[in-house]
Amino acid sequence: MSLMQIPRKIEYALRAMIHLADNPGEVTRGLEIAERQKIPKYYLEKVIRDLMRRGLVRARRGPGGGYQLARTPETISFKDIIEAVEGPITLNVCMDGSNTCQIKPTCRMFRVWEEGQRVLLEVFSHTTLRQIVDQQFAGALHAMSPLRSTPAEIGKPLA
Repeated sequence: MSLMQIPRKIEYALRAMIHLADNPGEVTRGLEIAERQKIPKYYLEKVIRDLMRRGLVRARRGPGGGYQLARTPETISFKDIIEAVEGPITLNVCMDGSNTCQIKPTCRMFRVWEEGQRVLLEVFSHTTLRQIVDQQFAGALHAMSPLRSTPAEIGKPLA
């Protein structure tokens, strides 16, 4: 069975950013992030470069150098991070706005993809690093509330 999966690049970027958000304002060595988050160092460097290009991470060179968030955790969403490393989020090829699908005008699945895209973007847009950090410090890391599943619940803070 094939699964819809988040690419490793996104997973690593989110882990690295959450690690930095745990200590906002502090400089963290890349090796520490790689070791603690179980991210191959060479891969972390690629991800960090993408995050720096999008203004999410800042590097400090020299002794005591490393990386830190370029913005506050409450201003960085999962959507910001995902799009920094992978580009625009699209649930299916017909959602990328290119009109390359030949059956789009008569496709009976299009509305499903459209709604899924809307909900996905809403969740990623409203989930900030601050929320994730606050959940851990509240002792909720393993006892997090289930994700919101109805349209009325989308966008509400998780526990």
